[in-house]
Amino acid sequence: MANRILLVVEGSKTEPNVFRDVFKRYGFETVVPKEKINVGEAGQLSKYIYGKDGSLVVIVEGPRNRIHDFLLLLKKDDSVSIEKALSYEFAYFQKIFLLYDVDHNDCDDLEEMFSRFCDESMGMLLLSSPCIEVLGDFNRNRKRSRFCHLSEYKRKINNHWRGTCLSYIVKHFEEIMLYFLEKNRAEFNETNIMEHPQLIVEKINCLNERVNLPNKSNSYVIYRYFSTVVYVAIASSLGLTREIDNYEIVKSFFGKKKDKLKSKQANWK
Repeated sequence: MANRILLVVEGSKTEPNVFRDVFKRYGFETVVPKEKINVGEAGQLSKYIYGKDGSLVVIVEGPRNRIHDFLLLLKKDDSVSIEKALSYEFAYFQKIFLLYDVDHNDCDDLEEMFSRFCDESMGMLLLSSPCIEVLGDFNRNRKRSRFCHLSEYKRKINNHWRGTCLSYIVKHFEEIMLYFLEKNRAEFNETNIMEHPQLIVEKINCLNERVNLPNKSNSYVIYRYFSTVVYVAIASSLGLTREIDNYEIVKSFFGKKKDKLKSKQANWK
């Protein structure tokens, strides 16, 4: 039975490279088109995906006007499905995930977008606060931070890892997923991880403060909440979330993978 997954991401390097490597080591065939999504361009994905069977993950970068505007476009026009916007056959993908940075968006935007994209079969929004680079910032218990531009935070993380943040994330992915999985389980008191994407929206809107100024370049965000739910895409794609009470199943999977990788690394030394 085909198991085809679509990941729509924001970045051109970090997200595609991380999730390509991770899904490959979990047994999926991965395809990363070079082109960004161009909303309304017919058949743009067909040359990469049609005719492929088995466990396939297509990781594609969002449109040039940012995934935020793309999601709001679909939200404003209920007649435009995600299949129509991306020009692929209805139900070709069994699961669709939109990996999205919180960035400087207003709380209302997050609520509106998630109200439309809350089901993995039709598209589920998976937020990272403030961005995917939070994966390289895990277990730091970072305190309140003010950033006018998200690049400030990204630069801080990359400087911390001396330019090796991406390789660190890939190498320690299971450990990172366990950290955020356990963190969110404790904060949300929810053992069905498929509920975590909605709960992180509420947490972000409660704790992060966006200050919009007349001069947009001077606007800033006070970040008080650093977390992610990207583990949902992995767990759901692997069929680990069929049971409603699935937290321990998912935790066990990442724990075993982490131990197995550590054992391999020890043998290489």
